[in-house]
Amino acid sequence: MQKKSSLVLMAIMFIWMGISSSTAFGYSSVVAFGDSLSDNGNVGRFTDGDLWVESLADHYPAMLYDYAYGGATTSYDNPAIGSDATGLLWQVDTYSPMLGGMSPDETLVTVWAGANDFLQGRDFGQAAFNIGTALEDLYSSGGRNFLVSNLPDIGMTPAFYFGGAPVSPEIASAWTGAFNLQLDFMLQGFGSIHDDVNLFFVDVFTIFEMYSPESPEWFNLFWHDGFHPSSAGHELVFQAAMEATAPVPEPATILLFGTGLAGLIGSRIRRKK
Repeated sequence: MQKKSSLVLMAIMFIWMGISSSTAFGYSSVVAFGDSLSDNGNVGRFTDGDLWVESLADHYPAMLYDYAYGGATTSYDNPAIGSDATGLLWQVDTYSPMLGGMSPDETLVTVWAGANDFLQGRDFGQAAFNIGTALEDLYSSGGRNFLVSNLPDIGMTPAFYFGGAPVSPEIASAWTGAFNLQLDFMLQGFGSIHDDVNLFFVDVFTIFEMYSPESPEWFNLFWHDGFHPSSAGHELVFQAAMEATAPVPEPATILLFGTGLAGLIGSRIRRKK
């Protein structure tokens, strides 16, 4: 397990677009959008301790503005709570205007969503497209620093792995892989269009894949319940996010990773002119 843990921070993030030589990534504000993986109380808390995004905000330190809602889809609705509102696009439409009053250089916007689209039987491509729409809207509102995470293998969560779920683990895993691949494509497109953004990525798929479901550590480390990570799992995501957003000395070369499906696709950092 120590070997696997040592690999976690080696293959979990990329920075798609350039970092100016003056950027120190000293954020004073963290603005979170998404679902139960980032919700610190809007609907409830879905872990047994600190969320990854709470630890990240404490790390800088920064004020956390958490607009994530448990059960949120990437669209406007939240069927889990019987609401036509509080989905990702609703969150962005409702709260993104506040970015106009924040310093772009000192504000980090986080987006992590998609799992509830699968639970609602929705299309993986549309889910990734919705996240792209959210990023464009956040960019238009003034966001320039973005941290986006992909999904762990839903088929390997206890709720699916041990059976009893409405669909098979294989179907859940296939959906996750297809979604993560589409998310990669979308992020590459977003980064290529906007050369004035810092876009960070956390490969949660790879982090969780490094632990075998047959090991006791897998269940104890990651799962608060059948679907949500424990605080220990959130700690690993936080460590990855912290490394992804850390200052990069100049000149710098970074290994560029996609999802667990895509593998190593290395690249040099492109710097803003």
